[in-house]
Amino acid sequence: MVSLMPRDRVDVPTLLPSTELADRKTHIPLISMSMGPLGAVTRMMGWVYGSTVTFAVGKSSSAPGQVPIEELRSVLGTVRKAVLGG
Repeated sequence: MVSLMPRDRVDVPTLLPSTELADRKTHIPLISMSMGPLGAVTRMMGWVYGSTVTFAVGKSSSAPGQVPIEELRSVLGTVRKAVLGG
């Protein structure tokens, strides 16, 4: 597992292809995500690149940028349809 705190917007898209490369080379379950508001996209899209687990918040968040579980479910459903079809 790797969890990173992005310093700026450029750090976030760097993690996703790095996750894909590690997934392709290692063939073991991986977890990767960026923290904070900038990292929210990695929790929504990480599975597309090989991250096997994401993170959502229930009743209250413990840090900035955490996505409520119902919103994350909705986004994941939309992304799955777009990526996998149907």
